[in-house]
Amino acid sequence: MSQEPLDNTIKFRAGPLKEAATELDSIHLGGINISELAREGLTQMLRRAMTDEDKIEIYERYSTGDLSEDAARVLLGDEFDLLQEDIDAFREAAEDDTSDYLV
Repeated sequence: MSQEPLDNTIKFRAGPLKEAATELDSIHLGGINISELAREGLTQMLRRAMTDEDKIEIYERYSTGDLSEDAARVLLGDEFDLLQEDIDAFREAAEDDTSDYLV
């Protein structure tokens, strides 16, 4: 899997969004970080767009090395660690010696 450079940009026609952000930047004391707002907004929208099945697929792709941990964490947020904990707990349960429970 080839890793793309981290400085890749996503381009879209911002139109009124750019005008609004530029205007707020000009009137807000100290300005605003438009790039940070855009990253945060895109992250939230990506997460909102995902179904539970998408989340499972994202984690599976991460597990097989087809997706970086950073990208998986962007998409899954706190659920990344929760999924990891669930998988670890499942593995432990599967590896437990159950011979004591046999009758």
